[in-house]
Amino acid sequence: MTTTKAGWVLPTGIPGLLSFTPKFEQVLTNLQAALTAVDPSASPGPTWYAPVVPRANIDRAQYAESFPQLLGSVHALRTGENPEAQDPTAAASETDVVLAPAICYSVYPQIADSTVEEAHFFDAVGHCYRHEATSEYGRFRSFRMREFVVVAGQEEAWQWRDAWIARTEELFTRLGLKISVQQASDPFFGPGDRFMRTSQIQQDLKYEFHTQVYDGDPGTAIASANCHKDHLGERFAIGFADQGPAHSSCMAFGLERTVSALVHAHGDNLDDWPEIG
Repeated sequence: MTTTKAGWVLPTGIPGLLSFTPKFEQVLTNLQAALTAVDPSASPGPTWYAPVVPRANIDRAQYAESFPQLLGSVHALRTGENPEAQDPTAAASETDVVLAPAICYSVYPQIADSTVEEAHFFDAVGHCYRHEATSEYGRFRSFRMREFVVVAGQEEAWQWRDAWIARTEELFTRLGLKISVQQASDPFFGPGDRFMRTSQIQQDLKYEFHTQVYDGDPGTAIASANCHKDHLGERFAIGFADQGPAHSSCMAFGLERTVSALVHAHGDNLDDWPEIG
């Protein structure tokens, strides 16, 4: 892997799990600044969220019903007020948290069980985990995600999503990335969920930004623009004015994937790169 030889990442011996050098992290920091600059909500920067989320929030969002194979649970070997009295050979038990599969699941609970009168905008970032079965470079199990989220009325949520598609195309073009914007469905649905994939495409809900992150890469999604309609508004009991359940959209950036795409596009010498942040 060229990024390993050039001092960008360090292997851990586990597929999909890498360590990142100061060289890589400096580019990621600059990328974060570029994302903050293009956000029209005038966010001062993202709120960092914990790498774990309450299991109750994931259950409420129905994540495991669609993507059970990706969810990582947190188990504890010892529980109770007197851990010394516990049997260290006993089986670990599930805790009340799971590894965050996406950052936005830490956002919606902030306004759950309420009615909002105007659009709410969120700028969020954090570490995520998905138990990916494949091992090609870019298919990280542990990764960082930057998400811009809106909770609003139906029309505003759609318009916000479409504006972010155009804004992201402009940003990636400025950064020198050759991007293909593709209508998509979530790849997590199994064979029994073909209807869900077809419905997602027919309803124009998801677009992905594909580019190369390594030599020979047929194209990897480094960002996605998503409209959830009122699904999460219903699940988290968020109303919008007098319109019923709120609608939501998000613009998600895979930070490690995007940095990897920049390395592939511009090489190892940062002096040859366009200005990032």
